[in-house]
Amino acid sequence: MATFRKLPSGRFQARVSLKGLRPLYSTFTTKTKARQWASSVEADTALARSLCVGDDLTLDQAVQVDTNTGSLRCIVPSFGEFVDDFLADTQIADKSMIGRVYFWKKKFNDKLVINVTAEEIDDALLQIDRATSGSNANRYKSNLSSVFIAFNRHPSYKRLKFPNPVRSEFVSSFRENSPKTRFLSPTEQRTLLKTSKESHWDKLYLLVLMALTTGARRGELLKLTWDDLELTTKVAYLRTTKNSEPRLLPLLTPVIHELGRFTGGSDHLIFPSTTCPLRPFDFKKAWHRVLKDAGISNLRFHDLRHTAASNMVGANRTLFETGVLLGHKQASTTMRYAHLAHQHTSKMAADVWSEIHED
Repeated sequence: MATFRKLPSGRFQARVSLKGLRPLYSTFTTKTKARQWASSVEADTALARSLCVGDDLTLDQAVQVDTNTGSLRCIVPSFGEFVDDFLADTQIADKSMIGRVYFWKKKFNDKLVINVTAEEIDDALLQIDRATSGSNANRYKSNLSSVFIAFNRHPSYKRLKFPNPVRSEFVSSFRENSPKTRFLSPTEQRTLLKTSKESHWDKLYLLVLMALTTGARRGELLKLTWDDLELTTKVAYLRTTKNSEPRLLPLLTPVIHELGRFTGGSDHLIFPSTTCPLRPFDFKKAWHRVLKDAGISNLRFHDLRHTAASNMVGANRTLFETGVLLGHKQASTTMRYAHLAHQHTSKMAADVWSEIHED
């Protein structure tokens, strides 16, 4: 319940009484501002508690904020505390981000969020760059920026208008390494598929075949359940992807035939672990054995995705069509395959020229 009174100075004092908390007071130049402040406190239990215990905090923890509705006091969490809340409340598609965020938590754990400086961030990034690579340092930088963005959007902290220190001119950006792109030749693809059929893991051939024909990522394929397959329309439904958007995968006839060799419950993984059906099969040993038997070197499973794109471009499909198959959100991501389309673009230019300039 809120009450208001006019002070001898002409200002207006607001008094808010909430159950279980001591009364809260604040003064304003007008009664309208006093009412607005009281309404915001009554509607925000967390804010009310913060205001009540503010006098017991250090000056760093209790920050006074001037707003258009008056002066408010806000508790600033430690960086470690906020990171824990951030990870608990955020859906993270790229699980590798979690490790990088924990790195920053260890670095700034006891510091208040608003006391993390651009200079400290830059020093840490420079060490990462020297120890690993510029592209890796940029990922650490981007993930840390996401934490501060979430802080500035938080209902309890957005009033602080805290400038994201990662975006400071004092924080370095790093040169990205050229992407390592490996394509399998048609002969290597046939050899890999043939050798996969002979693997001790009876589903490796199916996994490799799906990777080459759909361009899906390893994690996307391993998360597929039998319920995600629509065999009548020949598609598989990816519920979660790296881009956090669902996507349909085409199921070619050879894939459907191979799927027919296996069965499983509707909610069961297609590639389950033999020890824990809720987890995907760890095929690392089978994969390396097949590569050795096939005589193929320097190949990651992710390179099958690049090979699927190469097959698309080699079949004169456009970069847009290739990007749709791979699930790219931005055309710039697909441009890494542009050099493969030179024959198609040359023929296209020649056809257009011949039509305009007929002899």
